[in-house]
Amino acid sequence: MQHYFVSPEGLKEIESQQILAEGKFSITLFAAEEWKLLNGHLASAGSAGIDRVLGNLNPQGNSFNQRFERLHPSLFFIGYSDFADDTKEFAIYFFLSANDMTILRNDRLELPQINDWARRGLLTTPSDLAQLLGMEILEHHQRQLELLEDDVDRIEENILETPERWQRSEIINLHKKILGLKKSLNAHQTIFSRLAAMDNHDQGKPSWKDLVADTQQKLENARQTHELIEILMEAYQQAIDNRANDIMKVLTLLATILLPINLVTSFFGMNFEAMPLIHSPLGMPLFFGVSVLIVTAVLILFWRKHWLR
Repeated sequence: MQHYFVSPEGLKEIESQQILAEGKFSITLFAAEEWKLLNGHLASAGSAGIDRVLGNLNPQGNSFNQRFERLHPSLFFIGYSDFADDTKEFAIYFFLSANDMTILRNDRLELPQINDWARRGLLTTPSDLAQLLGMEILEHHQRQLELLEDDVDRIEENILETPERWQRSEIINLHKKILGLKKSLNAHQTIFSRLAAMDNHDQGKPSWKDLVADTQQKLENARQTHELIEILMEAYQQAIDNRANDIMKVLTLLATILLPINLVTSFFGMNFEAMPLIHSPLGMPLFFGVSVLIVTAVLILFWRKHWLR
């Protein structure tokens, strides 16, 4: 368990008993093996509420259920989901009160970033920190959207060149990712909206309502990306259908070209003694000559009809 006092000089690690004595705003980090100490640290919420909340969480912080619960008139439990640089999703869970943010620590939480915010004077209350974390999360969601859009462009170029079966699998994977992003943004919008309803906004600082509006814009971007993926799937299916049509066209042309030869072969293949040219030494050369003439005539006809292009 680690305690930090937030001041304009940055984060200062302190002893737990110094929190109330030295400042109005503190950050407390609990490692997974220290969760059992939360009841004492958050005594105002009651052990039943905390135990219920913790019972539904993964200590490694890799559960992605966005959460908002009011455990006490002045204590809230909030869960965000964020993306790391390797595009893996992870959870950020914390308890929010008037003078303390208690974070269920995971290895991906960036304390240097929080320290920088404090030095810039952006942190005066725990709500400010929750809001800035929300802004960071939205930026990371936007980055995921941009990566998806880049993938859409890349797959579209491949489809225009040569449609392949592997492209369908990638499009389905993109569809799953965009649905997950939309679900995450919707959940965060609900959390931000509930916090905005309780916001006592200071002039000159970003508000939760600004964050809600920004989330709505990101959600609209996600919907547009979803539409692009749907259009990409239609383009892929159309390209596959066109290729199948081209194959059927070639097979049909071949069958049509060979049909007259098949008729001639079938005619001379009948077992009758009175067949013309049946005993003539010129029969075979004449047959091949007629076959070449028929094929040439059919090809010329198809060329003039523009069927070979």
